[in-house]
Amino acid sequence: MDLDQLFNHIPNAERKPKLEAIAQSFSKESELKVNFICTHNSRRSHFSEILFRTAAKYYGLKNVQTFSGGTERTALFPEVAESFKRHGFRVIPLEAHNQRAYKIFIENLEKVDTTPVLFSKKYDDESNAQENYHAIMVCNSAHESCPVVHGSKQRHSLMFTDPKHSDGGSNQKDVYDKTLIMIASELGFVARKVLELI
Repeated sequence: MDLDQLFNHIPNAERKPKLEAIAQSFSKESELKVNFICTHNSRRSHFSEILFRTAAKYYGLKNVQTFSGGTERTALFPEVAESFKRHGFRVIPLEAHNQRAYKIFIENLEKVDTTPVLFSKKYDDESNAQENYHAIMVCNSAHESCPVVHGSKQRHSLMFTDPKHSDGGSNQKDVYDKTLIMIASELGFVARKVLELI
């Protein structure tokens, strides 16, 4: 899929004010660090980390770092990687941190040696930003169970429906692809808004 097409889907009008508020906060940073947080760091937080990093590079935002983590560690669910592959991303499976890990990126935007290794971890893992970052809570359970996100300078709530409900079903592929597209549309919107504001 063409990245312009991927990131330019129109977000739900009801969510635009929240997205605009996040963009306003991001635009004030000379060096933006964003940690997307969910309970298990297995699906939505990884979708968000990769898609916002890619949108930032695609739109030419400078000094942006993205991370993801959970309130607990599990594993990156393989269908996340498969969905990225279906959308034109390069996917390299690895073994790291005693689990299946990945490098997922667009080749003309990033080089394999500078692309971060993606694996499930807690949000405060040493590989993530430790201070002065924006925490984006992407699921209700993490939002409720983690009232304080240590080291964050600002906390935002941007909930996405968990595609896990489709796991093992005949619609799994479609549900994960729709999740990727929906998150891309919203984070692409945020990236464009930041560009307008700086």
